[in-house]
Amino acid sequence: MDLVRLQPSTFVSQLTDLTPASLWPVVSDPLLLSELSSELQEVRIVRGGPVSLGTEFDGDQLRGERRWTTRSTVTQYEENSLFEWTVGDLHRPVSRWSFLIDSAQGVTTLTHKVVLCGGPSPLSTYIDENPHDAENVINQRLDDLRSRMATTIAGLLALAHQRLT
Repeated sequence: MDLVRLQPSTFVSQLTDLTPASLWPVVSDPLLLSELSSELQEVRIVRGGPVSLGTEFDGDQLRGERRWTTRSTVTQYEENSLFEWTVGDLHRPVSRWSFLIDSAQGVTTLTHKVVLCGGPSPLSTYIDENPHDAENVINQRLDDLRSRMATTIAGLLALAHQRLT
């Protein structure tokens, strides 16, 4: 199974009464993500300064006994609307993550999405070596990510509400 061509993805959305402007400070701050994740342990902005298009950040990950660090780049930054970062080499990424904010008729939808792009990773190596098990492994990983993403969205919404009070 060719992850580069397939690009499996998943997303989680939640409705809220918060405005896009009140959500933006929490969804566009990668430093907050480690507070809401059991896998992402710490985030460091590579060159300091405010986060914007092109900003790079390192993330220390922990899953089971395995520890690793990823380099991510902010690849889309549309204030109050879209925050996306790409993990790994921009020409052959491991994954792309995003927060999308949509608002209509006084209701805002916050969506957290991930696309597995097939760049060099333990997942892509395993799939290359075990093509017969690829679909099952991808589906398990997407299920796990979807669960973690739901936790992240809930945490970001709670944080945004706290900041308003």
